[in-house]
Amino acid sequence: MSLLQEIQNESNGALFRRADLHIHSFGPDGSYDVTDVEMTPEAIVETSIAERLDIIAITDHNQIGNVRSAVKYAQGKNLLVVPGVELSTPQGHLLVYFETTDQLQRFFGKLTISDDRKACHNTVPQCLQFAAEFNGFGICAHIELDSGLEKAAPKFDAFKQDVFNCSNLLGLEIANASN
Repeated sequence: MSLLQEIQNESNGALFRRADLHIHSFGPDGSYDVTDVEMTPEAIVETSIAERLDIIAITDHNQIGNVRSAVKYAQGKNLLVVPGVELSTPQGHLLVYFETTDQLQRFFGKLTISDDRKACHNTVPQCLQFAAEFNGFGICAHIELDSGLEKAAPKFDAFKQDVFNCSNLLGLEIANASN
C-alpha cells in the first residue's frame, strides 16, 4: 500500500506526519529565485528522506517543471511527493496542490503566466476555480509577508470574501509563528 493510499484510508482521527509542503527547487524548470544549485529535485528528495519527512511538495514559483522529476525519483522510496505550485498572483502568493502530476499539468495550462515566470496574471479565485476542475486545493501562502494576501488586500472587502468563499481554499500559511 502506498503512503497516499494509507493516508486516504485513515479515519477522521488525528495522525501526525512530518511534512514540508512549501519547497522551491533550482534550475530552468524550478523557481526563478533559487540560486542554490544543490536544490535539485533529486537532492530535495534525498534530503527529505534523510530528515525523516513523510510528505513533501515542490512548489516552485509559477513553474512546475521539476515536480514530475521529484515524483518520479521518489517512487519506491518512503516519501510522498505531492504535486504543487506556488503562484504569484496580483493578490498574493497561492499554493495549489493536486493528487497527480497530470492534474497539475492540466491546471497549469489554464493559467496566464508572465514570460519571465515572475507572475501569474490570474486572480486567487480564478486559480482556485481552475484548481477545482482538477480536484486541486489551495492555501494562501505566507499571508503576512509582502507577497501575501494580507499585504495585497489589507481590508476585508468583497474580493477577500470571494477568496474565502472558495470551497477548495483549505488553509492560510503563516510564515512567522509569532503572527
